[in-house]
Amino acid sequence: MSINLEKLNEDIAYFPQVHPITEDMKITHEGVSRLVMLDRYSFKDTEKKTLKVGDFVVLTVKEDPKFPARGLGFITEVDKENYKVKVQVDEEYRGVLEGEAAGTGIITKSINVVDKPLEIFYEQIAKRNARGLAKVESDPVKRKEIEERFYNQLASLNFVPAGRVLYGAGAEKDVTFFNCYVMPYVKDSREGISDHRKKVMEIMSRGGGVGTNGSTLRPRNTLAKGVNGKSSGSVSWLDDIAQLTHLVEQGGSR
Repeated sequence: MSINLEKLNEDIAYFPQVHPITEDMKITHEGVSRLVMLDRYSFKDTEKKTLKVGDFVVLTVKEDPKFPARGLGFITEVDKENYKVKVQVDEEYRGVLEGEAAGTGIITKSINVVDKPLEIFYEQIAKRNARGLAKVESDPVKRKEIEERFYNQLASLNFVPAGRVLYGAGAEKDVTFFNCYVMPYVKDSREGISDHRKKVMEIMSRGGGVGTNGSTLRPRNTLAKGVNGKSSGSVSWLDDIAQLTHLVEQGGSR
């Protein structure tokens, strides 16, 4: 199966953030680079407003608690009553499939776990980024000039922004443009840990990665005078913060 560019452009018309596909667009990348571009940076129809048979999608082709496998494929059937879809997985990603699916390449998934990328060419992402980054210019003429200069540099791959910029710039979503954050020391108290946890959760929900220095937290079994008890230790608190990664839905796949 192949992507129907004409129909995809019809779907793109519903999303003002996304630039339509034009004949001069050529960059799609290959292999892992293509999967990462489509999975992490491409603007998607997250509400599934345009999802239909024949659509090109990105999805988890094999569920695994530690090492889930992502891949690409095409919708072959949509069961709206049961909120399910059948997907024909691209041959490149069928190696992890098991049982009957290994032979047919067809898997059944919940509609919720299937993502439809609307930007399948890197130039579309570059156009969105350029327009979003140029918005800081108040003068319309200057803004247009800066947008074109940004686009030329991005489309020629002379400059490639960080992943969070590729995902967020021009998307008109409330996400961060910074990939990683190093948090201040955690205050060694229940209030300090709770406040730190809240900040970490907020950053991760907007797509940022977080590094925490837990050296200020008291060791295990150290006396907690206020409640006449003992601390569970810095390792347990850091593990709790690490688990937030699995609990918080991030702004874009990470």
